[in-house]
Amino acid sequence: MTLPYDPDDDHAADRYVNNALRSRDPETWRLLGSDAYVEQTERVLRAMLDRITVTRTHRTAERATARARALEGEITQAEYQRDAAEDANRFTKTAHFETLVREHQRLIAPAARRLRGDDVRDELMDLVLALGSAIDAHRGAVLAGEGEPTAADRALWARLTALDVPGTPDGEGRASVEELVRRHAERQDDLGRVLAGIVLDVAGDEASVPRAALLAVWKKSVAPTLAPEQKNEFAAKGKGSLATEKLRKTMGHLERKGLVKRSDSPDGPRLDLLDRAGLEELADGREP
Repeated sequence: MTLPYDPDDDHAADRYVNNALRSRDPETWRLLGSDAYVEQTERVLRAMLDRITVTRTHRTAERATARARALEGEITQAEYQRDAAEDANRFTKTAHFETLVREHQRLIAPAARRLRGDDVRDELMDLVLALGSAIDAHRGAVLAGEGEPTAADRALWARLTALDVPGTPDGEGRASVEELVRRHAERQDDLGRVLAGIVLDVAGDEASVPRAALLAVWKKSVAPTLAPEQKNEFAAKGKGSLATEKLRKTMGHLERKGLVKRSDSPDGPRLDLLDRAGLEELADGREP
């Protein structure tokens, strides 16, 4: 059995995948997830999710307009309630279809990522960031001291600007390692400010806090700022919650600044406050 369209015919693929979502035939999805078609299948599923999002936004705006018209007396309450009931019915059907699409996209995504080499690219990017950040930290430590940088120091630092990294699928253009490290540090500092405030609030006058106590507050603050596609893509990698992963990395960022330290206790993992004044400065938007 083969699929009745070419791997570059997304229009035909969209119709076929739409029907396959309803039939749930295992053999059909085996073919849709094959090396020849999996990238196209994922692309089509993502496009479906994008259309659902656009349609939902449009309908929400229409409902707000209809509500205003009903309040102004331009349409009757009966007309408004009838249209609202029809919208609610459409919303239920769309939500069910969206669940199907997300379920299959989650199953398809790992194979597409493997074929594109995304996991390898992500690992290499993390490695470049780690090395670049270490060189940048070394430069800061040397320049803050009283000694003169050696020729080897300056040669090492020059690599930060001499080496550049290709653009990434998530929209970041080609940039030097130094620029990449700067962008990463800015993003980390933004989340660091959020976490510093949470740690201070939860800790009160205590010198440490249970790490579990931070998670719920963190998710409430950070999860709404994460785009649904980001969270879904991260979940598709099988790595769990994106918000939890960002909490883990942000804790590491505060640790490298010397503000906190992760520790263990009989009651479970804790986060110790090493520099309360520094946390307060960071939470207030000042660099500690």
